[in-house]
Amino acid sequence: MEIPVANVFVGEEEAKAVYDVVKSGWLSMGKKTKEFEERFAKVVGAKHGIAVNNGTSALHLALAAIGAKHGDEVILPSLTFISTANVVLYQNARPVLVECDPKTYNVTADIIEKAITKKTKAIIPVDMNGMPADYDEILEIAEKHSIPVIWDSAESLGAKYKGRIVGSIAPIHVFSFFPNKNITTGEGGMITTDNDELCEKMKVLRNQGQDNRYHHIVIGYNYRMTEVQAAIGIEQLKKLERVVVEKQRIANVYNKEFAETRHIWPPFVPNYVSQHAWYMYAVNVDGHRDEIVKKLKERGIDTRLSFPPIHIQPVYKEMFKFSENSLPVTYAAWSRLVNIPIWPGLDKARQQYVIDTLIDICE
Repeated sequence: MEIPVANVFVGEEEAKAVYDVVKSGWLSMGKKTKEFEERFAKVVGAKHGIAVNNGTSALHLALAAIGAKHGDEVILPSLTFISTANVVLYQNARPVLVECDPKTYNVTADIIEKAITKKTKAIIPVDMNGMPADYDEILEIAEKHSIPVIWDSAESLGAKYKGRIVGSIAPIHVFSFFPNKNITTGEGGMITTDNDELCEKMKVLRNQGQDNRYHHIVIGYNYRMTEVQAAIGIEQLKKLERVVVEKQRIANVYNKEFAETRHIWPPFVPNYVSQHAWYMYAVNVDGHRDEIVKKLKERGIDTRLSFPPIHIQPVYKEMFKFSENSLPVTYAAWSRLVNIPIWPGLDKARQQYVIDTLIDICE
């Protein structure tokens, strides 16, 4: 039995949508992209959607739009994908890496406030594994210090915080449509905001700095989404609710089965999370993580380790002289996490095989 950790949920609808775009003769950013932006913004309750070619571009556009520059500091958790920090360096600013909460693996308001200085230009919280961080507390701290917030919601499309869907809670949200996300366009990303001025800035920046054709008012980038990506995105968006419901069903089974085990801890979900997006299902194992992963692979079960903390990535260790002990809580959390299979279509028999095998190995 071979069970992947994630699986792309696409079908004939996406294939037909791509075919129609190819036959239309218009492949670059156009009407389909605009339609996808409008549909996406409506789903998450935001005023504007700005579609781009990938999630990293989305983060960079948002940071460029708020004016981050040399001498500025941007606070972000170390337990995230490396692009969250890389975009800060793109702007010649300094990423200030902070710890995560050992139960939720998300950054908290208290952790952020301790890192704020006079140089802090922005805060980038991350919804780790699809679970919302505590929006109200973090936004309150940001407002108290008058610091812009760019929320990395790359993994939390479909999640809800205190009944509100992620995408219109923070001033700026950034999403990714990589194939293992809840919806995919192959590559692709989206920024949502209610701020008219920021929206226009980001639209200019993503299109070579043009406000009109061949009229360049700033130095911009080519971060445009293609019509092919947008066409896939429109069809994928129709499946979002189904994906989240199916993943929640699978997560419920895992939660129940692992609740009574001695060596496996299911994810902790705070009361303020109305709906987890379940980008990944990360179990906390009682030591020997790498050996567990190896044995699962031998039995046909694919897994993923959570993103290695940025402070232990070779390039960041060299640039900023970090070590594993620089952020010990984050390193300890990462060293115990294993992402196990969760995707629409994972049937009961295969899921039970994952459960029984993992428990057997850990025992």
